Amino acid sequence: MSNTFIAAMDHSGGSTGGVLERYGQEYTEENKMDLVHAMRLRMVANSDFNSNNISHAILYKDTVDRGIVPVLEKKGIRAILKVDSGCEEDGTLKDFDVVDMIHFAHLNKCVGTKMRSIVKSEKYLDDVLHQQFAIAQDISNSGLIPIVEPEVPIEHEQKSTLEKSLKRKLGKYLNNFNGSVILKLTLPEQANLYQDLLMYNTVNKIVGLSGGYTTEEACRRLSQNQDMTASFSRGLSEGLLVTQSDDEFNAQLSQNIADIVAAGNTP
Repeated sequence: MSNTFIAAMDHSGGSTGGVLERYGQEYTEENKMDLVHAMRLRMVANSDFNSNNISHAILYKDTVDRGIVPVLEKKGIRAILKVDSGCEEDGTLKDFDVVDMIHFAHLNKCVGTKMRSIVKSEKYLDDVLHQQFAIAQDISNSGLIPIVEPEVPIEHEQKSTLEKSLKRKLGKYLNNFNGSVILKLTLPEQANLYQDLLMYNTVNKIVGLSGGYTTEEACRRLSQNQDMTASFSRGLSEGLLVTQSDDEFNAQLSQNIADIVAAGNTP
């Protein structure tokens, strides 16, 4: 079976600066979205950026507005829309117009959505999950597949403990959900921690996020988790530089793609 993964290419205005800095690209606040879009198009043009390796790409609204969805469609890659507007201090989602984003997704032929919350402590875990699944229910009811992403930061001092609590609580929300979700989760300290969540018929698939790990480390961790494939952002673009020739750029990206596909474990 195929180990295709989901390419995360949904950097918003707040995170784009860091992406461009890693890419070695100088930018201003006025042109940074132009420049990151050019970087994404350069990635998508790679011959290995295709449906044999990548099933979906998660996109920021600005990128969709610039016309990337038809480019992906020609390669057989389906679009998923980032719908959230960032997080509050407690890690829950900031308010955003869910109805408007659902309409935008349908209008632009996106098949799903993604929302990222941050699990900062046990105290706010239920708040994060209640909000994620309530919004995911509205999205699912509209005919889209929601990606629920409660991210545990990789540097968190209690990462392993939080992940075990997250796993326990996810069961309750999945059991009460009507529809299908994709779970996007930080690669866990305990291998296969989340594997049995696939027993819930509400889970479409489980994908791991790279979360700041190097591509090598993210792939190592992913390979230890059965029935999990990837949804990497930094892990996908690591080593790409604006100064590289097209041959150098494509060789690096092709290697990243090959490593990610090889590390995935299809359920």
